[in-house]
Amino acid sequence: MILWLVACIDAWAAEDVLERAQSLQDADPAAAIVLLNMHIPADRAFDTQGKNLEAASRLLYLRGQIQRNQGNLKAAADDAVRLQQIAATLDQDVISADALYLHGTVLAEDGDIAGALERFHAAREILEQTRESTDARVSRARILNALGVANNFIPDYERARKYYQQALPLARELDDQAMETSILGNLALVISELEGPEAGLVAHQEALSLALQRGDKTASAYQQANICSRQVEIGRLAAAEASCTDALARVEALGHPRIIAGTRMSLGDLRRAQGRLDEAHQQYLEALALADGRIVSVETSVLDKLATLSAARGQPVQALEYLQQLIERRETELQNERATQIEELEMRYSVEQQQREIEWLQRDAELKAIQLHQRNQMLAGTAVALVLVTALALLAWRAFRMKSKLEGELGARNRELENALRTITRLAREDPLTGLLNRRAFAELADLQQQRCRDQGMPLTIAMVDIDNFKALNDRYGHAAGDEVLQQLAALFSQALRSLDIVCRWGGEEFVFLLPGTDVQLAEQIAGRVSKEVKKTGFSTEAGVFSITLTFGIAPVYDDIDTALQAADQAMYSGKHGGRDRIATSRNWKRAS
Repeated sequence: MILWLVACIDAWAAEDVLERAQSLQDADPAAAIVLLNMHIPADRAFDTQGKNLEAASRLLYLRGQIQRNQGNLKAAADDAVRLQQIAATLDQDVISADALYLHGTVLAEDGDIAGALERFHAAREILEQTRESTDARVSRARILNALGVANNFIPDYERARKYYQQALPLARELDDQAMETSILGNLALVISELEGPEAGLVAHQEALSLALQRGDKTASAYQQANICSRQVEIGRLAAAEASCTDALARVEALGHPRIIAGTRMSLGDLRRAQGRLDEAHQQYLEALALADGRIVSVETSVLDKLATLSAARGQPVQALEYLQQLIERRETELQNERATQIEELEMRYSVEQQQREIEWLQRDAELKAIQLHQRNQMLAGTAVALVLVTALALLAWRAFRMKSKLEGELGARNRELENALRTITRLAREDPLTGLLNRRAFAELADLQQQRCRDQGMPLTIAMVDIDNFKALNDRYGHAAGDEVLQQLAALFSQALRSLDIVCRWGGEEFVFLLPGTDVQLAEQIAGRVSKEVKKTGFSTEAGVFSITLTFGIAPVYDDIDTALQAADQAMYSGKHGGRDRIATSRNWKRAS
């Protein structure tokens, strides 16, 4: 009993521990973890009183952040899950949003950008329905910043900038200088991509100045690392020498693996630009050792740079080995993208099709490597046999030409296959008229979403949607007019629904909505909002402007998607028989309004 009471911290003690741990997190993160471990109760030792659970949540959140920054992603994810459990017990929306944010940042560090985006959007939706408070505004600014970072990785720099521009005024209103510095630094990365490294360098220097003014060691280190990278990009090598050296010392003191790896990669770029290829190679190897298996975005960039550098050093076999590793990492990235969603659950690759294409690509790369090796051996043996200087020179020239041709063919083939994969994926999953998901893509995403909702204890609802009297419109005005209505209606659905909802053209004038985290009552509200939007819209075609109405059939998803689809379809037809322009559930229906 005494040990249990000691474990149950009160709010005052938590604030003291929190301050001490925050002061240690940069200077001595291991000591900060030890301190937090001493004051965070074990799984079964949480006090049931709200104040102690809230105190534990703050300590858990900080420990998860430090674990994530140290590369201990499994431990950080465990803290995020425990934080979500506390939020559910207390029914605290802000704590729930913070748990989703923490989990999302862990997934992003692990290369699962789609999973990170899903959690960030879920957190944002929670906060949009939460009573306004300072904590909610802080959490909202943090989420908007995280959404910007995730879109950097996709990459979608324009969308990332929009999120940063929404987050920045919030941080300034809150007078949260740490968050303002972070957002400005992230915005500088986007500016570099959209306006060029010169403009980005100016933005990073402004962010660094703000970080130095407030004594933020972490933000200062990050911005100095970014300045190093920008200076290398624009060829200011003397300035970059000082910036990169300073940045490396700063980030190594913090002990954040991703930032250290990125800074070493920039140092490798600097050494290569200086012509010091051996030193560049060593920096890239050290960056790869830090990133290997933990930081996918840095790992793939370093492998690409190592392959290019090896070719420049006259080591084609080594270059091909790095290219092979790069292909394997990119295959892993593609598989991660298939397993999760990006925005509207982003484009998914057909698993079987992609597997065959990538395996074929690997075999082709291996074959080219073997051919190149065999040709090199043949040329070496022939060179020994030849004694005439002129013949030796001719052979060397032909060897060079053959090697260059083979490397060029391999690179071109890889690019062709990547383009083919994109085209095949798009054609296999899209409805050609509306650009919405087709049935095949819907089936893949629906199964995945059902599993996620089941794992997270969230409701899932499906809606069948049918255009009323559409056959009459087609018969009277022609299929061209009907197609134009379908295209405009599909665009309206995409704009009216949430980013995490799935929209599919089921066939003809029928559509399907899959609504995660949504019960039947909320689904009826969503259907009512969409119905109103459709009624007030004039659908303009070459045959004239048409007004249409919709009939909805709604059913919850319990055991499987097919059963829910049948129930929704039956509900929709009961709505049709009841007079059309209806929202019907699997039990009853009412007029759409």
